[in-house]
Amino acid sequence: MRWLLIDKILEMEPGKKAVAVKCFSRSELFFMDHFPEYPIVPGVLQIEMIAQLSGKCIMANAPLFLPVLTSVKSAKFRKAIEPGDKAFIYTEIAQRKSFATAIGRIEVDGIHISSAEVMLGYIPIPQKMRFNAVGNSVTENITPEGI
Repeated sequence: MRWLLIDKILEMEPGKKAVAVKCFSRSELFFMDHFPEYPIVPGVLQIEMIAQLSGKCIMANAPLFLPVLTSVKSAKFRKAIEPGDKAFIYTEIAQRKSFATAIGRIEVDGIHISSAEVMLGYIPIPQKMRFNAVGNSVTENITPEGI
């Protein structure tokens, strides 16, 4: 994925919560235009960082469903993330039958940078595209109720 905004997942309780890290180098493409004299990570990408980690946490619990961002209930940006920063992403998930809500935050050097509450819907992954961790086709029927 071109815009993978998570470098490494540090902790995870599948379907419930996760912690990840993203290190930002000066060579990130968006720093060229956002902003040339004051490069900062765009707020929408910070929301995407939270959504990506939340989706990975959900998929670890329900691998036959693709979580997709359906809404952003709230987002707050307190400080800027700049080149050279190491951002820690935290998310907590509340799953329902057909969707999940996630409350996430981003910290740099222990300082709260931003937060967002997002909603993710579940899309069933077509049978022909289902693979488990070792690359074998998954044939079991898992429903959203099993999440």
